[in-house]
Amino acid sequence: MFPFSEAFQGFMLAIYALETYIILRQYSNLKIKERPPQLEGVVTQEKFTKSQAYGRANERFDLVSSTVSTIHSLFVLRYGLMPLLWTYCGIWLDHFGLPRDDQILRAIIYMIVSTVYNFVIQLPFTLYNTFVLEESFGFNKQTWKLWVTDQLKSFALLIVIGVPLLVAALKVIEWGGENFWIYLWLFTVTISFVMLTIYPTLIAPLFNKFTELEDGEVRTAIYELAKKNDFPLTKLYVVDGSARSAHSNAYFYGFFKNKRIVIYDTLLKQVDKEELVAILGHELGHWKMRHTVINLIIAFTYYLIFCFILGKTLHTPDMFSSFGFDQPSIFIGMTLFSYIYSPVEHFFSFVMHIISRAFEYQADTFAVNQGYGNQLKTSLIKISEENLSMLSMQT
Repeated sequence: MFPFSEAFQGFMLAIYALETYIILRQYSNLKIKERPPQLEGVVTQEKFTKSQAYGRANERFDLVSSTVSTIHSLFVLRYGLMPLLWTYCGIWLDHFGLPRDDQILRAIIYMIVSTVYNFVIQLPFTLYNTFVLEESFGFNKQTWKLWVTDQLKSFALLIVIGVPLLVAALKVIEWGGENFWIYLWLFTVTISFVMLTIYPTLIAPLFNKFTELEDGEVRTAIYELAKKNDFPLTKLYVVDGSARSAHSNAYFYGFFKNKRIVIYDTLLKQVDKEELVAILGHELGHWKMRHTVINLIIAFTYYLIFCFILGKTLHTPDMFSSFGFDQPSIFIGMTLFSYIYSPVEHFFSFVMHIISRAFEYQADTFAVNQGYGNQLKTSLIKISEENLSMLSMQT
């Protein structure tokens, strides 16, 4: 029998060791007190000192949270908490007079209970990160009421969207037979397009307020930028990011001739008109060079590989027995496969990080070629200062 569980635990420990090494190496760099020569005249010593302190706080938090997460995962695997929960899901179905062998009902209960359990486990870290770490550096703007409301909305979305998607995926696998992986991939691609369509218009407004940017020089300049580059801008929104955080951002979304730009209200306060246009010139660079399309193609190819290997692995008896399950189940098989697939996932994330960096440089070059080089430089400096970004990276 191949030791799937032991192999996964070994890989998890290897990743933890690598990430810990990176954190400690970066932490030593964040202890530097004086600005490097290349930053003199660019950022003040005060801003550099504060960004270093913020970076150290985040690295400490990441180290503690990853350590606890790794220990917890090993505990769950070592003491068979997953098969135990699966067994209790069957017992609960019996208790309510429902068929114990109903795999879909059992999967729904398992998903909801495990989601609540993981939420509780992560709660101290979530609260500390939001209301202690972020707040101590002036970033957190959330009230307790808003935070609780966000959590309730997220859980409601899990029930309204997550549960039906889970049921649909299980049905696709049952119906698809030996070649279910093809249909599962098509289902995943379809759902991805649906979510990309409904998220900005139906889901995001549940958490943030989107208002059209008022008429004025800024709006005119942005529309002129869009017209200059044949960008089919139909709506220009400002989102109340300041209701939750002082961090800033801007992005665009939409298919074909229906593009929309969203600007965080915090960004409007941090940069001037010319700098904002330069930032959006960078974003339009992503569109002009089809970075979004390329990312979608890469993602769908990744989904295809995932589904294909899942199709060859889902019903492997050794996988279930290695993790302590007596009988195979489609839902549990998918859950376990997501664990043993993690080496591929980490490699893919690494490759995507490299690609993302290349795309960012290309988008910067596009904005510079549009004549916004100086404005882009000053805007990035301002954003880095305001967001306390790491100003001196360990390479």
